[in-house]
Amino acid sequence: MEDRLKSTRLTVFLIVLLDVMGLGLIIPAQPFLAKSLGASTTTVTQLGTIYSLMQFVLSPVWGSLSDRFGRRPILFFTLSITALGHLAFAFSSSLVLLFLARALVGIGAANIATAQAVISDTHPANERSRAMALIGAAFGLGFVLGPALGGILFALDVRAPALLAAALATLNIVLVFFAVRETSSQRTHAVSLLALFRADGALRQLIVTTLFMMTAFALMEQSVALFIESIWVPERGDIGMKQATKLTSIFLVVVGVTAIFVQGFLVRKWLKVVREERLLKLGLVVIASSLALIPLLGALGSYPLFLLSGSLLALGSGLFNPSMLGLVSLSSPPDRQGVALAINQSASALGRILGPLCAGALFSCWGPLPFTVGVALTLVALALSWRVAPPPRASTPQG
Repeated sequence: MEDRLKSTRLTVFLIVLLDVMGLGLIIPAQPFLAKSLGASTTTVTQLGTIYSLMQFVLSPVWGSLSDRFGRRPILFFTLSITALGHLAFAFSSSLVLLFLARALVGIGAANIATAQAVISDTHPANERSRAMALIGAAFGLGFVLGPALGGILFALDVRAPALLAAALATLNIVLVFFAVRETSSQRTHAVSLLALFRADGALRQLIVTTLFMMTAFALMEQSVALFIESIWVPERGDIGMKQATKLTSIFLVVVGVTAIFVQGFLVRKWLKVVREERLLKLGLVVIASSLALIPLLGALGSYPLFLLSGSLLALGSGLFNPSMLGLVSLSSPPDRQGVALAINQSASALGRILGPLCAGALFSCWGPLPFTVGVALTLVALALSWRVAPPPRASTPQG
């Protein structure tokens, strides 16, 4: 049994790793590529909105369909869409095509809750959050390798990061075809997007907490490249664009390295002795503190010192994310794991819509403003998390 669980965790780890690497390859260059096609600052930050909008709409759909038809066919289909979207991004010659390409990738990337449901299907309640932390480590490693390679490849050819992302998505399709066995033994009727608003009280509390935290985090993600450029990149044109991409890549690599350590080691150890709801609150405190530090450290003008805020962000999100996923899974019935995790993913995607919609305008008003607003939103999430009750732990794995 333990060998089968290890095999399942490794397979899901690789699926998420390759998926996130594809996203990370494009993130450092995306704002500057959009600007080269005539995008304004506000339009640059809104490029992520279409991606997240597709995740918001499609996550519950894929989750519900995976509860009904199984995890494997949904993963196979959505990864095919992801590969097509990355190819379209590589050959985009206008902002319209760039937005359409990101929409396709968002449709495919809405499958993350389906991958998480594979863990829920196969792991007992007392192991579930720790297994989710391993998925978080895959996210961290993906955001180390992706941005690092993306920054290098972008300097060689602006299409290269997206082409490699498409190749990784294709490799992922092969992995799902040969290595993923069906884990869902439940078959339910499809649940519509309205399930987000019909969720029971405990699940609704968790979803709203996720929404506020992810909106704050998205404000940071969409503003940090512009913030770094405004302080440490005096040059303009191609030289400045490449330098800003390099510095943004370094920041994201620091976040990813820290996330690997936090979720791959620390959180998995802590969850043996500390309950999820407590680590959730601690994570929100750390995130609020790190967002407050970004403009303060930026004002000091030391880029190496500024990277400390990235490490703290990774620590806070590393505490928050697996704890939240574990709580959502433990609060949901066995035959609704896919849609419950997808509803939470949808709330996360909505935060990634609201953040980019506001980030450009906030940054245009005052560089530190997106991070200041992010602190306030995180504190709201912290207040909401204080009402989260310990979930039942009698559930058993399906697979």
